[in-house]
Parts: sequence; C-alpha cells; structure tokens
Amino acid sequence: MTSRHPAIVRVVCPVPGVGLAYTQRGLNASACASAGYSPPPYSAFNLGLHVGDDPAAVHANRQTLEQALGAKPFWLQQVHGTRVIRVEEENPSDVQLQDGLGPKADASVSTLIGHACAILTADCLPVLMASGNGRVVGGAHAGWRGLANGVIESLIDAMQAASPEDCASGLWVWLGPCIGFDQFEVGEEVVAALKANQAADVDFKPSPAGRWFADMPQIAGRQISLALAARGLRGIEIRNEAACTFSNPSAFYSYRREPKTGRMAALIWRTSDQ
Repeated sequence: MTSRHPAIVRVVCPVPGVGLAYTQRGLNASACASAGYSPPPYSAFNLGLHVGDDPAAVHANRQTLEQALGAKPFWLQQVHGTRVIRVEEENPSDVQLQDGLGPKADASVSTLIGHACAILTADCLPVLMASGNGRVVGGAHAGWRGLANGVIESLIDAMQAASPEDCASGLWVWLGPCIGFDQFEVGEEVVAALKANQAADVDFKPSPAGRWFADMPQIAGRQISLALAARGLRGIEIRNEAACTFSNPSAFYSYRREPKTGRMAALIWRTSDQ
C-alpha cells in the first residue's frame, strides 16, 4: 500500500513496470517538529544518517518514505567512488549495515521487484537508469569526482553485466535535481579532471571570481551517450529534471549553501513484471 507525502515527488516513468521518485527537504511541512521529521537545521525530511541529525528522526523519515513508495530502499554509504553494488548479491532485507549507512559504494543495480536503488544527494547529481523493458534498474551518485572517475560508465557496465539481454532493449535515463550551472563554481583542477573524461569547453564558463562554473547534467549526458554508443546500446531518452538545489532553499538541501544540512533521496525500482 502506498500513500502521499508532501516531501516525496513521484515521477512518471515511461518504462513499464518501473517506479521513480525523489524527495525534497519539506521545509514548510507543518509537522516538522513531530515524530518522523528532522529538527532544525535539517528541517524537515532528512534521509542522511551521516550528517549529525537525530538517528531516530532519520529512521522515521526513511520508514515514511518506504511506506509511501511501497518499495524498500537499498541505502549506500557514498564515498565519491565508482563501486557499484548489485542488490541481489547483498541482503536486500537488511539495509541497516553499519547503523543504516549501507555498504561503501556510489551506485547500485537491481533486478528485484520492490527493492529501490537509493541515491542520497545535497548538490551532487543523482543518475537513475532503467532498461527499456523495465527488468533492470540502477542509480548512481555523480558529483564531480564520480563524473571524472567514471561512476556512470561503471553503472552502465554493471547493469549490462546483471542483465545483458534486458539492456539490449535500450536504457532510459533520468538526471535529478543538482547544483545548477550558474552556481557550481570550481577550480582549474576540477575542470581538468572532468575534461579527462569527456567534458568539453561548452560545459564550463568563467565565474566572476576568476574560476569556472561547471554544468554537471550536461557533462553526465555526454558521458552517458558516449558510453552507450561504445557498448552498442541504444539510448531511449535522457530526461533532465533541471532543478537547482543551491538556488531553491525551500525545496532542497544544498551542502554548498549550508554545510550542515540534510540529504534528499532519488530512487528507482521495479514495480512488477511486464
């Protein structure tokens, strides 16, 4: 059974048998001081256990999310790397490893119905994918380090390894809310690292401070397109949610705006066999 919640946004996924959702911070939730909502400065729907929030409130938020989706999130302890976890090779009914932080990885893949790949963010880019027939799904945490080091390519390889026949039907991709082009200011070393993995001059523009603004969704989109082509896979669609986390404090957590802050989640899961 599923229910509605003001901080949970359901996304209509065109792939049959696939559910997709992301969360907002729920700043204006009227019950932010009650059980199941995080207190300030995390107000109100923080899902990160590693940011200093009351663990009881975070677990209550996570339980609320699970009940609303009708799917069990598989949480990761994200470390800005490229490791991908295959949910079937873990114990998807026991995601409280290391006090709920989950295994150290930045992407996950699943062919199981009702078990969601969950990605936590607060400026980084969540990347969710589904095979065209809806039988394999995956998600990646793609900050600039992940983009530079190949987390997206690692996710595509893991999805293909999990189910090559299903991936042959093509991949559908969703890019979630992240820090926008006009706000993500980086130095020359970040520009160089990103250009070493497919980023182009058009993905950057000078900032007033003499540094550079970087467009993470555009870089990710190029990496995805090139990775699919290199593997002989069809790209069905790359959908960009195009919401800036930094510029919308009422809706999103942003680590660059508020270093002590919560985390949103982006989730994709199989709902049924088609």
